[in-house]
Amino acid sequence: MVEANTPPLKVEKLQQHIEKLCGSTIRATTGQSSFRFRGQRPEIDGRSAMIRAPHLRPSFEEDNFKSFRGAADAIALRLQHCDIERHQALMPKSNIGQLVFELLEQLRCESLVSELHPGARKNLEHRFRQWCKEFCASDTVDNQLGLMIFCIAQVVWCRLTSLPMNHQSEDLIEPMRMMIAPHIGGALMGMRKNTDSQEIFATHALSIVEVIDSLHPSDEDDEEGEKKKLAELKSSNFSLFLEPGDENDDGDISQVGKGPKVHGVRELQEQLNQYQVYTTASDEIVMAEKLALPEQLDRFCKTQDQLLKNNAVNIPRLARDLAKIIPGKQFSGWNFSQEEGYIDGSMLTTLITSPQYKSIFRTQQQLPNGNCSVTFLMDNSGSMKEHIHAISSLISIFCKALEMVGASTEILGFTTKSWQGGKVHKQWLRAGRPENPGRLCETRQIIYKDADTKLQRARRGIGAMLKLDLFKEGVDGEALLWAAQRLKNRSEQRKILIVLSDGCPMESSTNQTNNDHYLDNHLRQAASMIEARGKIELYALGFGLDLSPYYRNSLALDIPEKIENSIFKEILAMLMRRS
Repeated sequence: MVEANTPPLKVEKLQQHIEKLCGSTIRATTGQSSFRFRGQRPEIDGRSAMIRAPHLRPSFEEDNFKSFRGAADAIALRLQHCDIERHQALMPKSNIGQLVFELLEQLRCESLVSELHPGARKNLEHRFRQWCKEFCASDTVDNQLGLMIFCIAQVVWCRLTSLPMNHQSEDLIEPMRMMIAPHIGGALMGMRKNTDSQEIFATHALSIVEVIDSLHPSDEDDEEGEKKKLAELKSSNFSLFLEPGDENDDGDISQVGKGPKVHGVRELQEQLNQYQVYTTASDEIVMAEKLALPEQLDRFCKTQDQLLKNNAVNIPRLARDLAKIIPGKQFSGWNFSQEEGYIDGSMLTTLITSPQYKSIFRTQQQLPNGNCSVTFLMDNSGSMKEHIHAISSLISIFCKALEMVGASTEILGFTTKSWQGGKVHKQWLRAGRPENPGRLCETRQIIYKDADTKLQRARRGIGAMLKLDLFKEGVDGEALLWAAQRLKNRSEQRKILIVLSDGCPMESSTNQTNNDHYLDNHLRQAASMIEARGKIELYALGFGLDLSPYYRNSLALDIPEKIENSIFKEILAMLMRRS
């Protein structure tokens, strides 16, 4: 449980650590090597695992690690014992029915936990009881539909596990249980006898769904009644459906259980093609040194040199660590007469005749072969100003170490030329404000250092990173695709793209004139496309923000003004997960 005054970044790092541990447990238990959590959402092969039972969403602020282990064990059992395609085929049509059917199938799978796993049984019980406790303390107890669903969950769980109900829950649901018991008694008995059969169990679960639909009918031709009920549940403090980061941005449960919207590269490309740009006439791609005066660049370079001197990073050691995970060198012979390394057989006689002589070892001689290209894509939005000194030092140190192991590096940035859309917004106003104009601003994409220029020769361009009036707003999705295309054109074997950002996509003119989450959705689609193709490894470093809802591989960093070795250890650990 996280204390109330814990900084948000520490909560995010704890979340990532817990999700990493739980993900490892689920992969080991199920054999699903591609399973992972992404922004608290369980995924397989980058797509939603379609596991949405409400008690599988413990809170990082309220719950302890045992609750997260219980949720992980429950997810593992679901992956082991549920045929997801069959489950989707049997899914009822009503929105509320889908919610109940999903919950009952999850409880069936949890009841199949082996007696040989007493720890998992205790974790499952702890998680469910904690969920019940949270429900009883929420305002959903005042919602009749929510209370009915909770009552059914309690009764079914007790029947399937033979465990007693919480006294608090029992007192709360007793009137509701007395009302629905005559209608669901036969189905409860059938479910308890057929937990091993998904299809037979489903027929009884659907019987319970019919009971709920009959007690809370809705006119199929007029969905307002059902939408109102669902809206009441959603607006409560205790959401009964829709996991965080669900594909359904509008929160409509009508799509729950029908599978994710995106299944592959083709579908992703179709979604990306729907993204519109009002005009690109004022957009620019520019070399960074052209954005500042020569005397400004000189001053920025001196400031950056001083920042690097003040940092306590062992760059040669960082390079050695990078060499272990990045294909950047090739063997080209041996260095003899060394004081450490492999024992040189020709020196064994010397060892016997002169025991004090230490230079009897040989080491491998390695030379760069340019087998890896790394691109750093920096968010130049206004909020990044406060981090820029530390970030510029981090990027410079990383590039220096990468060059030492033979990798090529590129440093890019993205922002807008003006606030509030600039010339493009004015052009849109003159055109009569057409609806849904798409991206409505003039973008600026900056090349601080290209991949063919060595770090020392790019000092002036990198120094321009400190020019604070360049930082305005950001259109992340387009910048990501631009950086990926540049990296794709490189000839190196391994291609790595690292995004550095401290916030969501934000361009005020575009956000005010389009549907909600327009830029957010485009960033998600762009990142998913790069990840789905698999030719470029995509990572993200978040400063004060958890970027996992956008990127499959991300790391929340608490970056100090003085960069230390520990920062790079965290980043290398992230890179090693894909190496």
